[in-house]
Amino acid sequence: MTTEAPPIAPLGRIALVSLGCAKNLVDSERLIGDLQTAGFALTEDLATADLALINTCGFINPAKEESIDAICKMASRKEFGRLRGLMVAGCLVERYREDLERDLPEVDRWLSFSDYPAVTEAARELMGLPQVRALPPERVLLTPKAYAYLKISEGCDQKCTFCAIPGIRGRLVSRSIEENVADARRLAASGVGEINIVSQDTSAYGRDLHGKPRLVELMRELTKIEGPSWWRILYLYPSILREDFLQEMASNERIAKYIDIPLQHVSDRMLRAMRRGINGKRQRALLADMRRIVPEAAIRTTLISGFPGETDADHRELLEFVKEGWFDRLGVFTFSHEEDTASYDMPDQVPAALAAERRGELMEAQQAVHWTYNENRVGSEVDVLIEEFIPITGQAQGRTQQDAPEVDGITRLSGVTSARPGAVVRARITAADGYDLDAVPVEAS
Repeated sequence: MTTEAPPIAPLGRIALVSLGCAKNLVDSERLIGDLQTAGFALTEDLATADLALINTCGFINPAKEESIDAICKMASRKEFGRLRGLMVAGCLVERYREDLERDLPEVDRWLSFSDYPAVTEAARELMGLPQVRALPPERVLLTPKAYAYLKISEGCDQKCTFCAIPGIRGRLVSRSIEENVADARRLAASGVGEINIVSQDTSAYGRDLHGKPRLVELMRELTKIEGPSWWRILYLYPSILREDFLQEMASNERIAKYIDIPLQHVSDRMLRAMRRGINGKRQRALLADMRRIVPEAAIRTTLISGFPGETDADHRELLEFVKEGWFDRLGVFTFSHEEDTASYDMPDQVPAALAAERRGELMEAQQAVHWTYNENRVGSEVDVLIEEFIPITGQAQGRTQQDAPEVDGITRLSGVTSARPGAVVRARITAADGYDLDAVPVEAS
């Protein structure tokens, strides 16, 4: 008679709070992978956590405020709960570490990017454990089972006057094609149905290594990997987006027909002030090329309202641009007054209330465009990536190729007999509900 060995108790339980963008989430996955490999366990129950790790965002003021609030709330658990140690990482630390160390002494370890390899050492010290030889880490996916993110490069060489990212993350550093392919194979082996390609400037991928962008070559290698139904590419910079990439998207069935390209504005005055390296006429020509070469693609952009010097005329030009209907998906941010950016000391700062009012007008104009786009899809057939399935009700929820995770709409399916997260179901759209869609599987229609 054999008996099973009792499970090995973890060295400690760690609660994670990961804030900010998908690129930051990938960092969190690697940090948690290091910790789990070393013998720590991730817990979602703060009451049972021995340690906490907060991965912060420091991009714009609301994100900074959210990060500080999360740190303060977690620090209170050291006084009134069982929490023994608090570690804080991420962009906020990279940007303001000296000030944070002075103002928040209740944090036990501040981890700049260069400190990430030492996260397990920090955790063992806080638990009073001896240091041991580190094992090769494994990345732990924190996304739903349906999808994952692949970060292909770090940093950015662009000089946008509103953006603090180059000062936080540094200049462009691309991972090799071979390294990205190896990482992608591990993600594919986990059973995800979609892999999202992310970086600070995806269109520039490989320029630091080869003197010119190599995104097309990378995508050709990635899409040879079996498993994922499609590969979605996010954060394309307009001034360096090339036609060969659009041709590759059009001809490669494994690439999701989705173009995420932050334009920020259309007024030539504003684009020059933002140092975007492109003017309004070239942007329209680029959008026309997208519609011509990849007509089935959904185009998503982000805009900034209230940039310093933006006049009523600039805003009206941007508003009319939105009403022209170029964009299937759109987000608008009000200008954030950020230290260490060229726009910080620019004259003619726009009052925050006016910037918010302009944002509202832009979003209202886009709502009409988006809802019309969805209404026109009713009756068509689409592939839906399943993210959630409830067998007892036959209900499922997912996304089409034209919808990115977390930022776009969802598709609700009824009459589903079986589906696993990450699987793709062919469906017919039966109704549009604002930003979302209702559908049924083709075999049930």
